[in-house]
Amino acid sequence: MRILLKRLVMGVCVIIVSPLILFSYLESWLTRGKGERIYCGSAEILALFPTSIGNYIRKAFYWAVCTNVSPDAQFNFMSLLAHRENIIRAGVVIGAYTTIGYADIGENVLFGSKISVISGKYQHGKPSERVSGQILTEENIVLKIGKNTWLGQDSVILANIGENCTVAAGSVVFKDVPDNTTVMGNPARRVSIE
Repeated sequence: MRILLKRLVMGVCVIIVSPLILFSYLESWLTRGKGERIYCGSAEILALFPTSIGNYIRKAFYWAVCTNVSPDAQFNFMSLLAHRENIIRAGVVIGAYTTIGYADIGENVLFGSKISVISGKYQHGKPSERVSGQILTEENIVLKIGKNTWLGQDSVILANIGENCTVAAGSVVFKDVPDNTTVMGNPARRVSIE
């Protein structure tokens, strides 16, 4: 009964945000998938809705317009997906004030508040290009975060994270983290937790 009620609420929310969904699809079609102004504006507006209603409204929008967002994920207040090309699986909880660029997130990943998942280290060009005055080549990558991972508040993610990992609060992850690992610090380093 509870699952049926959740799906009913989700369906109502899809209807409520259907104009934003329609305009986002239209934008994608007209720009051949390259334009995201309407999508980003819609995501920012929907981030402002508080409580469980806001969670369902954000979830409905992302479920309808992103690559693959589970209806069983949660998007807390002021959380947003910066791009459409995201995969968010079941059981994911995205904490308040969290921003995700391009990501593929496994089942049951828990995000603390104020986390940034940045689309790689060179999304605004490489340092050598800036110094030499070359045209900046954006390098956006889809970051993978493995299932059953926990990301602590205020962490910044710039690399892949394996399954069953813990990223301590305030950590900055520059290098890939293997499965079953706990990291902390800036830059994040592997630690042993007894």
